[in-house]
Amino acid sequence: MEAPTTYLIGGNLRKSLLALLFAAPVLTHAAGSAIITLEMPVGARQLGMGEVGAAVADDATAMFYNPAGLAFGPLADEWRMSYPAESKNAPFFTKMAARSKNGFFAKSELWAGTAQGILRYDGEQWVDYHSVTLQGNAKIKDAVKVYVGTERGIDEYTRQVKKFNDIKSAEEESDVVEVKMPWNLVVNDTITAIIYDNRTEKLWVGTPKSLYRFDGKAWKNYDTELGSRRITALENQGASLWIGTDNGLFLYRNGQFEQKGKVLPSQKINSLVWSDNRKELYVAVEGAGVARLIPKKSVNDKDRWSLFTEEDGIMDLNPKALAVDSSGHVWASHKEGLSHFNLHKWEQIKFEGNNINDISVDRKGAIWIATDKGVWRHLPDYATASGRKAELERGTAEAEDDVKADDEWTHYHSGNGLSVNKVWAVLPQGNDVWFSTASGMEQYKDADYQLTAFYEKLLPILNIPDLYHLYGGLTVPMGDWGTLGFSVNFVSFGSTVVSGDIDADDLVAYNSSEIVGGISYGTRFPGNIGIGLSIKFFYSDLSSGAAAGEEEATTFGYAFDVGILKKALLLDRLNFALVLANIGPSVYYVDKTIEDPIPLTWRIGLSYELLALADYKWIVAADYNREVVYDDSKGDPEPFYIACWKSIAHPERGGHGATAAKNSLLQGVFNVGTEFIYANTIALRLGYLYDDVGQRSEVDFGFGFMISDMLQFDFATIRDVGENDGVRDGQMRFGMLFKF
Repeated sequence: MEAPTTYLIGGNLRKSLLALLFAAPVLTHAAGSAIITLEMPVGARQLGMGEVGAAVADDATAMFYNPAGLAFGPLADEWRMSYPAESKNAPFFTKMAARSKNGFFAKSELWAGTAQGILRYDGEQWVDYHSVTLQGNAKIKDAVKVYVGTERGIDEYTRQVKKFNDIKSAEEESDVVEVKMPWNLVVNDTITAIIYDNRTEKLWVGTPKSLYRFDGKAWKNYDTELGSRRITALENQGASLWIGTDNGLFLYRNGQFEQKGKVLPSQKINSLVWSDNRKELYVAVEGAGVARLIPKKSVNDKDRWSLFTEEDGIMDLNPKALAVDSSGHVWASHKEGLSHFNLHKWEQIKFEGNNINDISVDRKGAIWIATDKGVWRHLPDYATASGRKAELERGTAEAEDDVKADDEWTHYHSGNGLSVNKVWAVLPQGNDVWFSTASGMEQYKDADYQLTAFYEKLLPILNIPDLYHLYGGLTVPMGDWGTLGFSVNFVSFGSTVVSGDIDADDLVAYNSSEIVGGISYGTRFPGNIGIGLSIKFFYSDLSSGAAAGEEEATTFGYAFDVGILKKALLLDRLNFALVLANIGPSVYYVDKTIEDPIPLTWRIGLSYELLALADYKWIVAADYNREVVYDDSKGDPEPFYIACWKSIAHPERGGHGATAAKNSLLQGVFNVGTEFIYANTIALRLGYLYDDVGQRSEVDFGFGFMISDMLQFDFATIRDVGENDGVRDGQMRFGMLFKF
């Protein structure tokens, strides 16, 4: 009697496919587990580190390795202390300036003025120097001469630079390629004003005694042109720079300084802000109020000044800081409140019993207000799309009466993000907001969306063109709620040729593939603990293209992962992860009596950051993956809550006591890896994988390029170092990460 074709397709075909892959082997499965795609590791970054990822779950591939990684930055919105200050009695960080991303490949930067000079944040670390590469036969003294912009005192400057770089001899100097020039070599005073001009790519810095400019190579001091004045405010207006001092307002244009505002009743300037909407300059004048300047447009024209005082509705005559929002409205901070100019009239918002120290506006139009009692984020209704539409429909006069009806106020303090309540300065930069607090520099990291893609051709030694693996993932930050993720994992097994029945000579080719789609969620709990959940739905088709009348070997099912990630376990930079993956019911393809479990797996991970320096970041990590499928005495799969421990207690190789423990341990896969990142631009990776059951011993190599704040490319490959011929030898993986 001939065996039915469906048995050959549903049984023999599935076994032949999985035997091919297991013998390869791509993964180590228990003898009867199905849906190999549930365990196909993803991400060229992780695969270049020996396939570790449970405790290094900080990009969009976290949905596969450990969904608890979605609870932390950079995948989730996060508060963090970026640079602690030693003293809490006075602001260590006095002023801030940002370089915004002016192109797809650009990187953002942040400069912070301190009581002792300048610090720069490069996206990862704070640095107190500027790096200079020596060209040709140039010596350190030559580079210093360019950097300081003068030959006066050059020997002393050179001595300081050599000491800063720990260069003690001529032999050591001859080996130097890159020299670190300390920022405070030229500017070593309290920073009273700082601004970065994106158009000219120049950094302007004010101190109690002078004005400085850094063009990326050299400093220039304007004490001769401007005199010894305390610089209080700096503001850009196209090709012009407005300079506020304690003794006058100045305009710098085309290399010339011109004093403005001599008609003002006071020459002490507290703050400046330029309104692109109105083409006007607003000036906070100590003891006089807020002045408005419409600059002259030609040499024959005249500057037009007006002055707003208490009679016009401002709170007092001593405004401290100014800001212009996305609608052109002007905001002035005072000791205990705000004055708001809606382009028609001034209104007051009082903060009784509280000092307002700074005010700024983010790109969404929200007003950030730094005070002695935390920070307020105020999003006026008119700044929202619906509010602007309603204002146009109602008319301006009616809108003024209702402007506060739907305004949004959010208060951040030591109980919900900040380390302390005392905030001296605030600066939104892109998606982030920076705070100079009594504890130092703090950052609210508004996480980007992350989109990742991954491709690898499987088993290159077999040269099967349609045997490949694809993965795509998207993470969506949800504010205080955590992060949501969506992923697709697809494997094409290529074509498998089988006979239609036992006696027939004709051959039939079947295309086989599996796809897994998932939804993940991670959220954070106190104590630096994150938990995550992934729900996955899979479809496996092992006989696509079956002839008419034949039953296809397909199955559909679901699984879910649960994970935990503990940051700073015992040590500050030590992370621990525990994941139970692929929890779900068994599946069958054709015959309901033949069920196979899905690959229930424990993942345990550790990662430690060895270096966290300005230009270098180095982490090491290790994972242990143990599949815990277990059959009962009848050969039926045990439920996950029994299999997850019984498979460990009773390994397939058997044994008792220490032997059983050893056999159980060796039934898993060991992964170790490291990643070294230089200047937040280039990443080098190395890893090792050991699988005793699958007889795999592999070394992984990888590298990555961070082209901008938004785009990263990764590559990894495998080299087999075991005694058996590894069919994964030379297998290459490609990955991409896009943030938006």
